Amino acid sequence: MQYGTLRDSQRGLQLPWLEIVSAILLLIAIVLGMIELVQYSNTKDSLQTDLTIAGIPVGGLEPNEAQARWEAVYVDQPIMLLYEGNTIMLDPVVAGFDTNSEAMLAEARAQSSREKSFWLGFWNYLWRRPVAAVNVPLDADYSEGDLRNYLQDLAARYDAQPGEAGFDMGTLTFRSGTAGSRLDIDAAADLIAQALFDPEPRNRRVVLPTVGVDAPRQEFATLRQAILDLMNARGFVYNGDQTLASVYVLDLATGAEIAILADVPHSGVSTIKVPIMINLFRNRLIIDDYTAYLLTASILCSENSASNFLMQLTGEGQDERSMLGDGLNNVSCTAQALGAEHTFISAPLYVGDPSFVFEWPVCRPQASANATYNTNPDLYSQTTAEDMGQLLTEIYDCANSGSGLMAVYPEDITQTECQQMIEVMSGNRIDRLIELGVPLGTRVAHKNGWGPETTGDAGIIFSPGGDYILVMYTWELDVDGNNLPTLASWELIEEVSRLVYNYFNPSEPMIQRREPINPYGAIDCVVTATEDQVNLNDVDENRVDENGIPLPGACYGGPGKCREFDNWGQ
Repeated sequence: MQYGTLRDSQRGLQLPWLEIVSAILLLIAIVLGMIELVQYSNTKDSLQTDLTIAGIPVGGLEPNEAQARWEAVYVDQPIMLLYEGNTIMLDPVVAGFDTNSEAMLAEARAQSSREKSFWLGFWNYLWRRPVAAVNVPLDADYSEGDLRNYLQDLAARYDAQPGEAGFDMGTLTFRSGTAGSRLDIDAAADLIAQALFDPEPRNRRVVLPTVGVDAPRQEFATLRQAILDLMNARGFVYNGDQTLASVYVLDLATGAEIAILADVPHSGVSTIKVPIMINLFRNRLIIDDYTAYLLTASILCSENSASNFLMQLTGEGQDERSMLGDGLNNVSCTAQALGAEHTFISAPLYVGDPSFVFEWPVCRPQASANATYNTNPDLYSQTTAEDMGQLLTEIYDCANSGSGLMAVYPEDITQTECQQMIEVMSGNRIDRLIELGVPLGTRVAHKNGWGPETTGDAGIIFSPGGDYILVMYTWELDVDGNNLPTLASWELIEEVSRLVYNYFNPSEPMIQRREPINPYGAIDCVVTATEDQVNLNDVDENRVDENGIPLPGACYGGPGKCREFDNWGQ
């Protein structure tokens, strides 16, 4: 029996399992590799997983999906604008904002390791090796011009405009304008530009900056119109055939002025005593007691005889008549040299003495005045509101800064003398005209006057809101033949004075008109009892107390008319 053959037969039937298994495994590996290769190929156009573009994670997305994601943040998400309590949503497209998507995608691919080698990328993909993170910054543009145009339109709609100033004819008061605000377009454009490039919602909220706009100042043109409206409301025709008013106002701080028929000649009346006073100081370096007393009689009591003597003191001649005539010429020449081109006095002021009734050749105006209107001015004494304002300005500038009169007459006028002129005029209290238009206690350095048809007052007013000059003349045809101006013209000057005061003091105006002590005229004057008691540096000394009441022993009624104080005739 042979057993070996059977064994050999069994060995010949054995399968090569190892080779089979290896082949199967290899086949599986090839299949899996092909699957991975296909999957890798399918993701070749997708963005790598660890990728941020414009601050937005877009890894693993298709390019169009990634673009849609960052545009949803930067283009579709509005900018919230807050302006003066208003919420406005700004569409970035309005500002011309647009992302450079192709450039950002190209940059992302350039930085991706998968772009460097296909098979290296596949190898890393098979081993699931992490790829270095890629961060591509935002690449976008906006139109600064479009943004600024948008902001300008926004400002036009939402800026808080300042309130206009104006006046109330009922109370003769002026209302101040109200402050406003405007959009600071330059600063706002910068803030919005920053927000456009920021993906965080909290950073896409902009409080728009503003710049304050000051309340508009009252223009002098407003005051001028208010004066005209006031005269019209009171039924006074300022440029008529039977009535006329001339007004001059000067802001001594700014130099702004108002002139309403201010170049029309008027009778000088007692306001002519202002250039008489100036001429006296120009010709007298030292004022003795007697001359000082005459000056107070001239300014405070409007004594014509005292005024004539003051002119005579400055003249030269063989007798009193020629000295007075030369003094008349000196006053006229002095006034015109100071810029009062239409001012002159060629005859002594009326005192009832025939020896003082004469005319003297004097400096005559070389410049033509306004001849359109005729106020029947005094043939021997004339001025204009503008001229009188010029003289008061010269005195004020001299007293405060050493200019004015001193600039024209540096050898003849001192600053102290100008201060004394203002001091003397400040003692002129009549409780009417300019004085009555300002609150009690307001310093008014003025000289008033009136005649048959003309009323005038020229003053420097020292108010809390600023110093100013007011000169006003009214002319009324004497239709009733009583040789007196009407009280209506006095009250008009008083109300114009109050109106002008309120313009300069809008925060503390004089609401109510003050009633005069004497409803039918002015109160009487007060001078010192004797010549040696006059103090030009303190004109009230030895004359009145702090309330303006005559002191015991002072002369109530004027020189030569002293009487017992009767409470101003009440």
